[in-house]
Amino acid sequence: MKCNLIFKIFLPVFCSILLLAATSCSEWTETESLKLVEPDIKTQNPELYAQYLADLKEYKASEHKSVCVWFDNSVKTPASRAHRFLSLPDSIDVVALMYPDNLAEWELRDMNEIREQKGTKVIYSIDFERIKATYKAKLELASEEEPVSVEFADFCVNSLEYELSLTKKYGYDGICIGYAGKSMLHMEVKEKKEYIENEKIFIGIMQDWCRRNADKYIIFEGNPQNVMDKSLFDYCRLILVSGKTATSEDKLTYQLSLAAVEGVPQDRLGTIISAASLNDPNKITGYFANGDLAMKGLANWAQSPHLGIDVAGVGIYNVSTDYYYTSGAYSCTRNVISSINPPLK
Repeated sequence: MKCNLIFKIFLPVFCSILLLAATSCSEWTETESLKLVEPDIKTQNPELYAQYLADLKEYKASEHKSVCVWFDNSVKTPASRAHRFLSLPDSIDVVALMYPDNLAEWELRDMNEIREQKGTKVIYSIDFERIKATYKAKLELASEEEPVSVEFADFCVNSLEYELSLTKKYGYDGICIGYAGKSMLHMEVKEKKEYIENEKIFIGIMQDWCRRNADKYIIFEGNPQNVMDKSLFDYCRLILVSGKTATSEDKLTYQLSLAAVEGVPQDRLGTIISAASLNDPNKITGYFANGDLAMKGLANWAQSPHLGIDVAGVGIYNVSTDYYYTSGAYSCTRNVISSINPPLK
């Protein structure tokens, strides 16, 4: 079913639920410990709510532009709705947890609820640059008494073995493969050799895992043009070009153009930006150079094709801050969703 047809069914039900919710606002309270208090829509009109959930899952299974968010789940004793990913907008397709290990029992319950009831995928990122940074930090802390005895290649293999094991441990729906890489045009022979060896290890292990886990939801994030073996993208449902440092909509288009090379499926390309940081007085993270929120620019940019490429989806990193930053909870996120997947008017 086409996206607009889904919305034609989906919106009336959703509006009815909002009306019911409005009648219960006086009963809303802030969260206490692990309990999230919500309007009792389920008991007020269970048939309407069931139809809403059915339409929501049908919409997510239909053809539309995907919306993926990265959620900061570092708080394990939630003090407000902002700490629970149950509060995210229902129409989000994929939630990536930024701290994928040591999940609390309530997090596992929330994962199951948004997966089973709302059709939302829950994944996490495995990033090559983060593994490199962790190894570099170990080298800097090393001493003659406590040297680092493992080479990076072995460290990378061990790190990937641990990180990939989390999918089974917690029942994740998939992973996001993070890889920035860089151009090899001006590398010295030794640097180039090391670079190629490291990429082969990381991408090779990722490919093998993807091949053996074809049922998992896999996303790529970074600079796909820098991946040597582009057969990796055969397993990726969405390829998000990194736009976290973009300073304008034109920069998003430029970065998309760099990624649109042979071997990169252009019908699966999108971009990822950062939500505004709450601890950035200079307003750099999550902002464009003109002072506008990057999320506002993303909502406008992703609506239209660029260089003949119809954007397949978008990503929002550290979406949790949008709960606090705007006039209404996740209002910028909701604006992105409605802008790139507009309902019939």
